[in-house]
Amino acid sequence: MGEFLEIDGSHGEGGGQIVRTALFLSTVLKVPVRIYNIRAGREKPGLKRQHLNIVKLLKRLAKAKVKGDELGSTELEYVPRTLRPGQYEVNFDTAGSIPLFLQTLLPLSLFVPGELVLRIIGGTDVPKSPTIDWVRFVFLPHLLPAVKTLKLEVLKRGFYPSGGGIVQLTAKTELSRELEPSEVRQYLRGRLSLYKTKRGNIERVHVFSVAHEELRPRKVAERQAKGARDALLSLGYPEPEVYRQYANASSIGTSLTVWVQDSEGNIIGADNLGKKGKLSEIVGAEAVKKLDEDVRSGACVDRHLADHLIPLLALSGGAIRVPAFTGHLLTNVWVCELFLGKVFDIDEKEKLIVAKT
Repeated sequence: MGEFLEIDGSHGEGGGQIVRTALFLSTVLKVPVRIYNIRAGREKPGLKRQHLNIVKLLKRLAKAKVKGDELGSTELEYVPRTLRPGQYEVNFDTAGSIPLFLQTLLPLSLFVPGELVLRIIGGTDVPKSPTIDWVRFVFLPHLLPAVKTLKLEVLKRGFYPSGGGIVQLTAKTELSRELEPSEVRQYLRGRLSLYKTKRGNIERVHVFSVAHEELRPRKVAERQAKGARDALLSLGYPEPEVYRQYANASSIGTSLTVWVQDSEGNIIGADNLGKKGKLSEIVGAEAVKKLDEDVRSGACVDRHLADHLIPLLALSGGAIRVPAFTGHLLTNVWVCELFLGKVFDIDEKEKLIVAKT
């Protein structure tokens, strides 16, 4: 299968993000990869269903040749070929995380020639993952300048453990053909401006509270939102714009997402999930506590957004001020530099990550 870039999947925090970032960069730069020791330090090592669903789609979307794409496999060989527009569907058959699946597929959609319509069935708001609303309102806006159309629609919620949520991604680029690997960085550089180093005044605050329809009599969505609003106001934030939604889903669940926008165009967000026995008001207050930590750090992106932007930053150049240098973040930097060489300068004192153009 040709020469492979060898990637140690146990490096750093050793999680599934290594696989997700490597598959994105491999596909756009046409670099075959062999990832070994996948999630080696985890309780259940190897590929999880969410990683397999990415690979399953890429076998069609990128006509990829793959070895080792089995549940629990600790080694994966992946050779991408041609990105093909069109309509695709992926059904996780579990509450696997659609937001983490999109950590690979949303950036990849910027490079598909023509139109991509992707229907994904799985978990929209599940543990150990951002909420789908965080993806829609915090991550996706940063990608909009690179494409003609980029839409993410939640057609049905999917809570843990049953999943069954339906999300549709529609992306349309200006590309009439697939880019050569040598063209990728210049193309993205001309469309994305990832300079997030200066903070402005917070101008807008948003709260998005979602609960299963069966929880309507207990006013769970309203109470989650109230918990968030009260916490925000007590910390001196402006009055938030509040959205409340009840949803039919296969499992009962709740989520809350909160985000702020400032006068420099920065978006910083946080989220939380409800669970049985936890007061709805506390779900909202906990999300605000995470948000406030990142805001008060002086960062221009939140902890999740920093991870999500690193591969795009590596390709486009730019700079971001982060809340902290987490294991996740530094591992993602390491993966990108395997593909692109030494592209990042890290200033730990200023909490800056700068990617050379």
